[in-house]
Amino acid sequence: MKTYILKPAKDEHGRLIRVPMGRFENNVSKAIDQLSGICAGILADGEVSELEAKFFAERVRGITLQVPVWPLTEICGEVDRIDASGRWGDSEREQLKMIMEKICGFKTTPDSGGTCSSTLALDSPPPDPVVFPGRNFNITGRFAFGSRISVQDAIRERGGTASDSPPTTQSHYLVIGTYATRDWVTANYGRKIERAVRLRKNGSGIAIISEEHWRKFLT
Repeated sequence: MKTYILKPAKDEHGRLIRVPMGRFENNVSKAIDQLSGICAGILADGEVSELEAKFFAERVRGITLQVPVWPLTEICGEVDRIDASGRWGDSEREQLKMIMEKICGFKTTPDSGGTCSSTLALDSPPPDPVVFPGRNFNITGRFAFGSRISVQDAIRERGGTASDSPPTTQSHYLVIGTYATRDWVTANYGRKIERAVRLRKNGSGIAIISEEHWRKFLT
């Protein structure tokens, strides 16, 4: 699997080019929105042809070279892994389809009521059961369950601790709401999710779960 490293941009004299944070975040947002749009277009007919698979792989690599940050680097790594065989057979295209569905939060129900959150960062398989007593929950996104306050109340009623703040090494779960919201820095991918992914990779024990999975354990 290829490794993509974010390197600071330099001018012709080798001096660092400082990119304002707002512009950088805007570039990341545009890149992910572009990739999400490509996924939605390819998945419109429910199938991924060999030509579409090749096109998607090329676009992912091109976009990642321009903006080599998470989650693009993670997506590109997965595409490289699938493409290691050098062919786009049924198995490879099905795996690629699953990645596309995760990227754009693909849903079969048309009445979702909003833009669905990406499932790319979710634990697979998700933790079973989701334990509430003595556990720390962080939440992000917009919830079909209700307001964030009602989500936090539901967690506290079951003995858990709930927070709307970014996750820390003390967090046990990050629950992602069903719908994306405009306050997410990079469209479907929030800063809280990025933070949780880093914590998980460092072995903190945090689990990233969907609202749908979280709700299964409320009763």
